Amino acid sequence: MASYTPSYPLTLPTVTGVTTQNWGMERVVAVTESPFTNQEQIFEHEGAQWKATFTLPPMKKEKAAVWLAFLMSLRGRRGTFKIGDQDRKTIQGTATGTVLVNGAAQTGNAINLDGFTASRANVFLAGDYIQINSYLYMVSANVTANGSGEATVYVEPSLRTGIEAINDNTTVVYSNTTTLMRLDNNELNWDTDKVSTYGISFACSEAL
Repeated sequence: MASYTPSYPLTLPTVTGVTTQNWGMERVVAVTESPFTNQEQIFEHEGAQWKATFTLPPMKKEKAAVWLAFLMSLRGRRGTFKIGDQDRKTIQGTATGTVLVNGAAQTGNAINLDGFTASRANVFLAGDYIQINSYLYMVSANVTANGSGEATVYVEPSLRTGIEAINDNTTVVYSNTTTLMRLDNNELNWDTDKVSTYGISFACSEAL
């Protein structure tokens, strides 16, 4: 019989939300300190990765079965799925409509966008999330669009152009944003009690 491999990334189950999350970013920054003067040398490497742990609400076996099938189908660290910061699904800024990448081959921590309402203040506010292609970025400074509906947006982490090409006129997602994730562990466990109430949690990191 032929083997079956799911098509990744998988779609996150919607039978429940999450109860708690631990969301953040891990960076690769080297620090050396002189043993004589305590002076430091800092070197920031390219590595920057969203990481999260999600705890699901207590649930009965019918809903738990959906989540467990999803987690099993990831096959440990092999498969991928998309999820974002569950507490920041909408922006604080005033952006509306379709926002697009303005120019190809952009790199680094700034990206030119267009499609904003002309001369509109605070289209994005610091702390808002945007998604370009498969990956998630946090806006690091308030953004105001110019008279042509264009703006330069500063983001963290740096654009993932080494992984995915960011083309001109790529649509920028700013509601229900997600990033590509992979489980942190090849081992899957869950808890149950005598009345078949399930406890499920999982940890994951951005798939780069």
